[in-house]
Amino acid sequence: MMQTVTILHSATDRGELDDLRGEGYQYVDGWASALEDLHKLNALDPNPTVYDESELDEYSRYIVFPWRRTIVRVPDDEIFHRLRTARNCYLITDEEQHRWSSATIAIAGLSVGASILSVCALSGARRFRLADPDTLGPSNLNRLVGSVCDLGVPKTTLAYRRVIEADPYATVDVFPDGFNADTAADFIGGGLVSKPAVILEEMDDIARKVELRRLAKAAGVAVIMVTDDGDDVIVDVERYDLDPDYPLFHGRAGELLDLTEEQLQDKDNRVELAGRIVGHDVDDRLKVALAQVGVTIPSWPQLGTAASLAGVVGAVAARKLVCGDDLPSGRCHIRASELALRR
Repeated sequence: MMQTVTILHSATDRGELDDLRGEGYQYVDGWASALEDLHKLNALDPNPTVYDESELDEYSRYIVFPWRRTIVRVPDDEIFHRLRTARNCYLITDEEQHRWSSATIAIAGLSVGASILSVCALSGARRFRLADPDTLGPSNLNRLVGSVCDLGVPKTTLAYRRVIEADPYATVDVFPDGFNADTAADFIGGGLVSKPAVILEEMDDIARKVELRRLAKAAGVAVIMVTDDGDDVIVDVERYDLDPDYPLFHGRAGELLDLTEEQLQDKDNRVELAGRIVGHDVDDRLKVALAQVGVTIPSWPQLGTAASLAGVVGAVAARKLVCGDDLPSGRCHIRASELALRR
């Protein structure tokens, strides 16, 4: 079972804290740097909130990270979130930050999806649903920020830790079996389960891609997909929240909902459908590489540059959608490979 954080308060949990320290847990006091940042903010605030430094435990929480065997004292949620988003000010308005921080972001597939997750969390998103059935392998380390110490660890576990270590008050629901028939209802929501504000779909399996969109259409949830293209990326936005009749993949692959799962899983069909979905306007080297999938290479070739770029593009698209910017259904190429510098 995946280890999760525990949030303790000195007034009610002193005994448990003492026991953990006795078991050899390291202790980190995050208030020293937090106070420095608070003083800088308060110096420019006409109505600053003043905290009694002799009573800091009143505003503190103790975060227990069992996989690190570490306890960290940090400010409470309100203060911590203010500090963590302070450098977003004016670039993201207060209203936008509230909407973004309150929205649930669902991500299916944690290869490119892991990059998107990281950038979403950096900009202040703090509610996630994450689905991926795989573990970290050596072949992932060309595009995933990871460690050989974590080889064999589920990608959902690593993603959870990455988010929670930067924002221990975030809510991260993980689906370590991936997106499938058993997890779909809880992942996409509807009925008693809240729906996410947007779904970032980054899975390899064509049948799962189609099924996710079928359910997203029914639930009225927008889907964003960012696809590697050499050093570039392709971003697709499907606004099923605005138009539940919008065609899957912009209609590029035909009426996929009429196909059975067996047809979608057929090897020849998968290759053809993937080509139609991605299109022909892709990097020449990628065209050569795709022809070698299943021949000399086992799966879709990807570069760390594109995965990192996808993280930025996917997170910006998701934030714009959540915050109400004009982001219609459609496709866009982001071409870092065409970077040209002029004096």
